[in-house]
Amino acid sequence: MTSLHYLEFDPADNPMYLKKVGNWVLTFLNSRDELANIQLAITSVLPRQVSENLQPVRVIIHETAVENHWLIQQIECYDSAQGRDEQFSCNDEIGIKVIQSIMQEFVKYDVEVNLL
Repeated sequence: MTSLHYLEFDPADNPMYLKKVGNWVLTFLNSRDELANIQLAITSVLPRQVSENLQPVRVIIHETAVENHWLIQQIECYDSAQGRDEQFSCNDEIGIKVIQSIMQEFVKYDVEVNLL
């Protein structure tokens, strides 16, 4: 069974109201008017390496019933050796590295987020 991982945002840093944090852009994957089932993509605007062949592309998060807790649904990285996108989770070392790099960059811009 896979464990679920969440990003917990500070109440002042609701990701629905963030547009860009450092080199990451936050966008709605569904209509912004849809109040239920909100999904956001956190997308890298600058290529960066997370390993020899992998570059983080985006992380998809989903709003949950718990305020300020967002379920990490998918972590996408471009694999330059294979020439295609690969999907990871927080159960993978690469997935954790991507989430940690997002969190480190967000802290630089006073956006507090924790991995649960």
